[in-house]
Amino acid sequence: MLRTLIVDDEFWMLEGLKKVIKRDCPQFTVTAAARDGAQALEWLERESFDLVITDIRMPKMDGLQLLQEMRALGKTIPVLIFSAYSDFDYAKQAIHYGAFDYILKPINRSEIRAALNRIETMLTAQGHQREALVAVTPEQPLQGKQVIEAMQKLIQSEYMHDLSIVAIADKLGYNSAYLSRLFKQESGVGFLQYLTEYRLKVAVQLMENKGFSITEIARQVGYADYKHFRKVFKQYKGTSPSEYIEK
Repeated sequence: MLRTLIVDDEFWMLEGLKKVIKRDCPQFTVTAAARDGAQALEWLERESFDLVITDIRMPKMDGLQLLQEMRALGKTIPVLIFSAYSDFDYAKQAIHYGAFDYILKPINRSEIRAALNRIETMLTAQGHQREALVAVTPEQPLQGKQVIEAMQKLIQSEYMHDLSIVAIADKLGYNSAYLSRLFKQESGVGFLQYLTEYRLKVAVQLMENKGFSITEIARQVGYADYKHFRKVFKQYKGTSPSEYIEK
């Protein structure tokens, strides 16, 4: 079950969403509800969730502020935003802070079902790998293969972000040049090649679902620039993303 937190200051909306999700998307379960963004952050500090569904306009802290705070705290779980406001600026800000989707009210059941199915596909592709690695300490040194396994787990859980060998070296407490050499020695491929191939593997899984645009897929696997994603995809797969989908 995919644990879901819903956030809305209108009681009828909270109850309506619970019923729709339970009836149409049983793979998700609403385990908590909040009446504003501040209350939602309290829930997020206490419990783990796979998805946050939030309204835009709320007292104390609105949906955009909630999304911004979540990203600042390093919480990368998908956020689905509902709004009665069609103002493009709202949608632009939501996408800027990494919202999964922005859906206008009034919402029909088919829209909710389609969005949640796409989110489930994305979470499945990611393998639900969000657990942080145990920090390496002098008392518990890792051997060569263990270091590589730790690096691979970090790549598999953080590939959607701007990831570098330097960032991973900082997390694991090693010199980046040493890790780069060790990674290639133990795995047979360079760090960047492994990261790229893993990102493209997830991208292909998302393409097979056919519920995402190519731009969305690029963003979800760590490429903010679609043109760069297209270039890398063609280099590794021998065809462009759109051609691959057609085939």
